Amino acid sequence: MSNAVSTTAGAWRAGDGAAVPLREATVAWALAAHAELAEIATGYGHFITMNELAERVQEASGVHTGAPTRTWMDAILRKIARRCHKAGEPPLIALCVRQNHTVGDAYKYMLELAGLPIPEDLELHAAYARWQCYQHYGAEMPADRGVPPLTPKVAGRRRPTAPTPQVETAPQPTRTAVCTECFTQLPASGTCYYCV
Repeated sequence: MSNAVSTTAGAWRAGDGAAVPLREATVAWALAAHAELAEIATGYGHFITMNELAERVQEASGVHTGAPTRTWMDAILRKIARRCHKAGEPPLIALCVRQNHTVGDAYKYMLELAGLPIPEDLELHAAYARWQCYQHYGAEMPADRGVPPLTPKVAGRRRPTAPTPQVETAPQPTRTAVCTECFTQLPASGTCYYCV
């Protein structure tokens, strides 16, 4: 086949090996990624790593590449962020995490699109965004609607390594109020300035 891609940097159609222009490939990958993330959102607590999503997207779209995931997947997530923002959908990209289970730069980009500041605790913000995705896509939500769960690796890093014995029971700090729409910390008035 003379039109088959022989390098690992290009994109090709799985069926016939025909080269696919990068613009066409990214559109196909973004459509497939949106569908995959919407499906993942139907299960409470579900998420996917960027590498796993890249594999699924290539299989679903039929367009493959040998390029490293880190060189093209962020652009796909940014396309999804723009689509979700324009359509008023919850931020599906919160469901896609890096290998260490943290959200990446595409999540910060999503916040910029919405005109929101980067929160002090980006991972907790992303947990609330995932929760919004689960609700929107009909996942069976827990009856106890406390703080949404962090991804396992993030939660593991936040747990103390050894329990610290306490002599006195200190009063527990109250949880900071967060806007249910944009997940930013609410001022003392309780009214979100971004969503008013």
